[in-house]
Amino acid sequence: AEVVQMLDPKSIRRSRWANRIEAEFQTPEFAQLKSEIASAGGNVQPIKARRIEGAGKVFDGQTPIYEIVFGHRRHQACLELGLTVNAIVIGHMDDKALFEAMDRENRGRKNLSAWEQGRMYDDAIRQGLYPSLRRLSDSLGVNLSDASRAVQLAKLPPEVVAAFASPLDLQVRWAKPLADAMQRDPDGLLQRARALVADQTKRNPSGVFAELLGQQLSPKATETPVMLGKRKVAVLRLEPSGRLVVDFEPGAVAADRSQELV
Repeated sequence: AEVVQMLDPKSIRRSRWANRIEAEFQTPEFAQLKSEIASAGGNVQPIKARRIEGAGKVFDGQTPIYEIVFGHRRHQACLELGLTVNAIVIGHMDDKALFEAMDRENRGRKNLSAWEQGRMYDDAIRQGLYPSLRRLSDSLGVNLSDASRAVQLAKLPPEVVAAFASPLDLQVRWAKPLADAMQRDPDGLLQRARALVADQTKRNPSGVFAELLGQQLSPKATETPVMLGKRKVAVLRLEPSGRLVVDFEPGAVAADRSQELV
């Protein structure tokens, strides 16, 4: 059995490969996790940490002596709550083993957003942890195409990412259209992105994506129910084209009265 230790969360630092961004700690999901940990008096599921090479054996109250392998959200919750954090401490673990353990743990729990995942994979390749994205995907057992699109998102210019309320809103299926737009018309894309940031009008992620591509979302038809007492007999629908449609419910008009309706 692995021994679980109760540690001061200040004695543990975020990993250099940390894949959770600060925006994660502002989400309703994190608030719920934090509430559960507060109710339990600590994290029931321990985090994993490795001892920092060259660090002292005893925490002096300031300099961390451990580094998170996985469990950044649980650690952050305990840190904010002022609770000790339950942790399994590994004496030695190299960066590659840490990276793979972190990725497995995250995919088994709350998945990273596509942008976070792409940033994590891109960092690993740029810093030489893996020679290529293919080798990374083979080692982690992830789909190469999905990994490639996630990395495309992570490589988008900061202005494009900032156009969204949060990087967590970026969806993996938007990677290719945005990357293509960056190749085809970088100035136009960046101009639209900066305009969205300056505007500060609240838009849903799909609306931001459409405007970045210079598209307009198709307006939806507006519908008004036609009631006879408590019974709905028809729907009056105004379509985006301006066409007005009356759609009768089955049985609302007797067959022998259809000509009268005309």
